[in-house]
Amino acid sequence: MKKLLSVFLVLVLTLSLAGCGSSNDGTQQASTSSDAGSTPAESSTPAESSSQEADKPQYTFTIGTSATAASIIGQTAQYFADLVEEKSNGAIVVQCYTDSQLGSDSELVEGVQMGTITMVIGSTAPQASFISDLALFDLPQVYDSIETAYTVVPSFKDTMASSFEDSNIHLGSLFATVFRWMSSSKEITTLEDFRGIKIRTMENPYHMTYWNSLGCTATPLAFSELYMGLQQGVVGAQENPLDIFMSSNFYEVQDYVVLTKHIAFTATILMNDKAYNDLPAEYQDIMDECFALAEAYGQDYALQVETENLGKIEAEGITVIELDDTVYAQMKEASSEVESMVRSAVGDELVDAYLAAIAAASK
Repeated sequence: MKKLLSVFLVLVLTLSLAGCGSSNDGTQQASTSSDAGSTPAESSTPAESSSQEADKPQYTFTIGTSATAASIIGQTAQYFADLVEEKSNGAIVVQCYTDSQLGSDSELVEGVQMGTITMVIGSTAPQASFISDLALFDLPQVYDSIETAYTVVPSFKDTMASSFEDSNIHLGSLFATVFRWMSSSKEITTLEDFRGIKIRTMENPYHMTYWNSLGCTATPLAFSELYMGLQQGVVGAQENPLDIFMSSNFYEVQDYVVLTKHIAFTATILMNDKAYNDLPAEYQDIMDECFALAEAYGQDYALQVETENLGKIEAEGITVIELDDTVYAQMKEASSEVESMVRSAVGDELVDAYLAAIAAASK
């Protein structure tokens, strides 16, 4: 009996050990890392259902802007984020941060370069200190109509892409939205009227030279201090798109809005180069499609908002001034120094190609 019991125990032990061997079913968990502001989804264990896995994003990206959520740029950023998630069936999620939540314009570009932020959407003006060829879009008084800018600016995307080589930045979108307008506490109808006005500008050498050449005193001032600066008379004027003028309540402390048409607000969506190149080809195609659709949306939405804001400005009692062609010509001549500066920065070939494209599109 003892012998039979021993045989039985040995048999049970052998079967138990056979069931505890190393498990190698051919399934290998993906090895992922988190960089460029993205968070790839955690790999699922075999026990998780396929429906749960389908609900998880494979990539979570960030897009930041200094613009307000209600602005043209802020709305375009959110449209882009929603579109990417829709087109990728939830595989790519883009978290949108407006109102400088992730930093200033310069800090956002730096974040994209370093990979702590995936994308930034904003004006080319502050970005020119990182990508010098973007100064091309600081050429003043080159557009008679914003519709011409809608044709020309996006057509230079492929040309400008080479300027981003070795910058660790991928140029996703390049588009124009609206003209920048000047607002003032003083009526302006002639070139002489610009003289002596202290105008707040970005700390951009091309912008500052432009306003100084008209007889103003360009005064860099943090945007967060601008309302109080206008209210207290530290500066008597500022320049921005109308949606910024309205959303920042500048109509409370300014009496006139002047259609200077000095610069078309040109925007980009920039993406960390590694984050873009690490995407599978099918996801790169989705991103490219969404970049292009965001350009079209930004332009269409800008026109709609511009019309609405003109009505709102007049309702607030603001006097809207459109200068005559003679004054525009005088402004262009007075600011010719800026073109020389831009040519020195980006080269004659690029400037000549840009001006030729504008001339052709204006016919």
